[in-house]
Amino acid sequence: MPAPSDLMLPNSVASSAEASAKSERRESYRLHFPYPERPRLLIGSCDYEVVDCSTHGVRYIITPSPSLRLGDCIQGTLKFRRQPQIPIRGSIVRIQNREIALYLPDSEIPFAVLWNQERYLLMHYPMRKR
Repeated sequence: MPAPSDLMLPNSVASSAEASAKSERRESYRLHFPYPERPRLLIGSCDYEVVDCSTHGVRYIITPSPSLRLGDCIQGTLKFRRQPQIPIRGSIVRIQNREIALYLPDSEIPFAVLWNQERYLLMHYPMRKR
């Protein structure tokens, strides 16, 4: 039996694996929410829709565009529909297309919370985009 390094993959399989590795560079799984199930991010008196999140990241919609910059620290509360509220603190790593992406190095969204959300979404939105 040849060694694994001696095995040749068809070009389509190899190029597909390379494209997949290049397109997904995140450290952890990101959970995308359909519009009716989006969590809310409460920052002071403002309330924002969360598009997706992971254990150490949140992406939310901003309207109108506040005067924030990359690196600014954001502190707030993440409110899921069927879970307890979670305090978060992170820094802005991207502002693009009326969305802000936060990296949460000092706080974490518990994996159990994300897992419960994912199970609910799979049951109630089986055809949603992932």
